[in-house]
Amino acid sequence: MRSILLTVFLICASLLAGLALCSAPLAQEVAIYYDPARGTAWVDPAQLAPAVDEALAKKNMESSIVKTDALVTYMEANKEGIVVMTSGIVPGEIFQSKGDEDPLYEWLMEGGVMFWSGDWPFYYWGDVANCPAAQGEVSLFGVAFTQGMGPPGQPMTPTDFGKELVPSMAEHPSSRPVSLAVLENNKFEYESYADDGSFADPIALRTSKMEGWFVNFYTWPEDVAYPQIGLEMAELIENRFVDLVEKAVDKTGKMATTWGAIRESH
Repeated sequence: MRSILLTVFLICASLLAGLALCSAPLAQEVAIYYDPARGTAWVDPAQLAPAVDEALAKKNMESSIVKTDALVTYMEANKEGIVVMTSGIVPGEIFQSKGDEDPLYEWLMEGGVMFWSGDWPFYYWGDVANCPAAQGEVSLFGVAFTQGMGPPGQPMTPTDFGKELVPSMAEHPSSRPVSLAVLENNKFEYESYADDGSFADPIALRTSKMEGWFVNFYTWPEDVAYPQIGLEMAELIENRFVDLVEKAVDKTGKMATTWGAIRESH
């Protein structure tokens, strides 16, 4: 009798756990980087960071705006997490243009996803005085793929894939798009969400060594409101980069505790 009751209890517990998982809101721990003590490039992180945070919240995705120390803690704890950079300058704690010696290099190789907005990726680190320019990009990816175009930028038209994943995106200009020819010539894997046939922005890309993704997203936004950029980022994260099964496991494991501690202390 006792064994029968135990079996029934285990079955009920399993069913309840399954129901709880199915009814849980779509959840993803996203770290949105904005540190007022650090510099900015061509975007205003004081506007962009909360715009992304609010857009994710409306989609029931867990996120938090973090400063430099919390960013480092998040990346160390979550090797397959999502980081949204909103200032155009990467902190020296994770990047100093040292190639595979940089913590950011290892994080991207192991599965991290980084969204970037605000001028040429990795053009500046630490503060504006540290300026490896295009070599910052080369140190991470082995080649410079960003194309510098001054205002008013090059018109980008959403691709069919982009329309599917980012339904609110319209045609828009880009002054720092990615060269598709460079990616193809260097055997990158990529997904173009908007382009003109030669250059793309937004676009997700990775080298053959990368398990994660780098997402070039309005790197010099012109005539696109911050709430709109936040909405489009949230759509892409929700429709492309959230895996419910993996995230459900993360929520019951070490990351749930770690992320909670980060959120409470910063």
